[in-house]
Amino acid sequence: MASLQPIRTKGRTYWRIVESRRIDGKPRPVPILYIGTADTLLEKLLEGGTSGPLRIQSFEHGSVAALKAAADRLGLADLIDQQVPGQSRVGLSVGQTLVLAALNRACHPCSKRAFREWANSTSLARLFPEASLDTLSSQVFWDQMDTLTEEALARIETELVRATLTALGITLDTLFFDTTNFFTHIDSTNDRTQLPRRGHSKQHRTDLRQVGLGLLVSREGQLPLLSMVYPGNENDVTSFPKALGRLRERLLALGLPLEQLTIVFDRGNNSHDNFKLVDEGPNGYVAALSPASVADLRDLPTSDYRILAEGELAGLPVYRTRRVVWGAERTVLLFISEELLEAQRRGLRQQLAKRIQDLEAWREQLAKPKSGPKDAAKALAKFQGGQYLKDFLQVTFDPAKTGSDRLSWTIDEQARAEIEIHFGKRVLITDRHGWTDEEILSAYRGQSQAEASFRQLKDDEHLAIRPQFHWTDQKIRVHAFICLAALLLARTVEHQARHSGWTGSLSGLLDRLAGIRLAMVLQPTKGRPRCTWQLEETDPETLDLFAKLVPPSASVCYTPEQA
Repeated sequence: MASLQPIRTKGRTYWRIVESRRIDGKPRPVPILYIGTADTLLEKLLEGGTSGPLRIQSFEHGSVAALKAAADRLGLADLIDQQVPGQSRVGLSVGQTLVLAALNRACHPCSKRAFREWANSTSLARLFPEASLDTLSSQVFWDQMDTLTEEALARIETELVRATLTALGITLDTLFFDTTNFFTHIDSTNDRTQLPRRGHSKQHRTDLRQVGLGLLVSREGQLPLLSMVYPGNENDVTSFPKALGRLRERLLALGLPLEQLTIVFDRGNNSHDNFKLVDEGPNGYVAALSPASVADLRDLPTSDYRILAEGELAGLPVYRTRRVVWGAERTVLLFISEELLEAQRRGLRQQLAKRIQDLEAWREQLAKPKSGPKDAAKALAKFQGGQYLKDFLQVTFDPAKTGSDRLSWTIDEQARAEIEIHFGKRVLITDRHGWTDEEILSAYRGQSQAEASFRQLKDDEHLAIRPQFHWTDQKIRVHAFICLAALLLARTVEHQARHSGWTGSLSGLLDRLAGIRLAMVLQPTKGRPRCTWQLEETDPETLDLFAKLVPPSASVCYTPEQA
């Protein structure tokens, strides 16, 4: 049976028709006709057709073109290839292959096996004319990924961040560090990998092994400056010392003055030993602290707080002091968050309503003849537990009575009010003693930028870390780098778009750009059919945005001779 087969010679792809025949007992492809290039094949298919209908096929173009332009601007492929020189497969270097993987991760995350189908629906064949996309199998990606060591990935990431900061003209001042984890489907019997471990899953999948991910994000542009993959059974306190060392190494490698940088992190990283490491460094910090750590300050009446008068934080109650915390004097700032206050009150109301509903059900059960708990003390303990509830909800079981009268409960409203006095209070500590209350609060509130990056990495439509189908630590690390590169490219495009007036979300921007499609138009003529490429009609604002993101030199349109 005959089949069409591509072959590459001197960097160009040619086509031939082959038949499978057995030679020396083994099946071999035997050429029966050489066709030539794709253009030659197109000409032969349309030969003699001087008339006929106009044929049009369109491809998703705007998003991949903008991201490709950003990758070219940062020199991403070259940065990778400098660490793995001489590696090439199917006409693509390792750098180009990983750029393609990053574009897929940003636009439509899928497995490497599904990559080819997605790529053929886009204009990537025009953007990467040297590539034969039909030969980009999952095995090709894995082979290319195999060439990157952990040390090479760190060097590439450092140079990529440097190139991004230079290209966008961003000056770093406040940085945000946070962690999360992502579950995998790696089998429990796989002992070849050490990163996936069972632990506290933030996605509530304790039945699966997971991998931890730390991320350092800039205030301006929300650029990911550092990614760190670590075992999934490590909690934040355990992983923080390693992360602190890595991020300081990264900042020093970038030639940044650490004493002028402030790192913001959450209270999950706190411990006495960790703060000793923080105090040893030249950089400043702003960190959250559990209110229980300063119980006497937490109990201060709200009349001792002052109300901020100006700016976005106007009306916020704050209390500021200095005290020794974990062996060093630190500025302590308490504030009352109305959002947290209402959320805690709402949560307590819901918890109380659920407990009373359960008590009512127990009372109905006790009303039935010959009913009652086998172990009254154990059943009673179940209803008297729970955070806060045990302090104001008193439940009584009197075995001397009968039926539902055995069970009763009361609510101590005064005790409940005393508990709610502490609601909504948050505590920050910092060594930036000269900062104003507003500056400290503004820095901490920026922590949501790191959290927003993690939410973006869990967006199934764009930039998601999952799905990831890799079973070794090395592949998992390369996969994490590809995701970081994708996020960095997307943030680069977003940064440019915001300077052009874009006010929407990053996902919204990628969706908007994906609506720009590139059309291939085949027009019958008296001679050879004419093939042209042009953008489909869309709204002028989107086209104007696209023109600002993709320079004419990176365009694959407008010139019929390029077809």
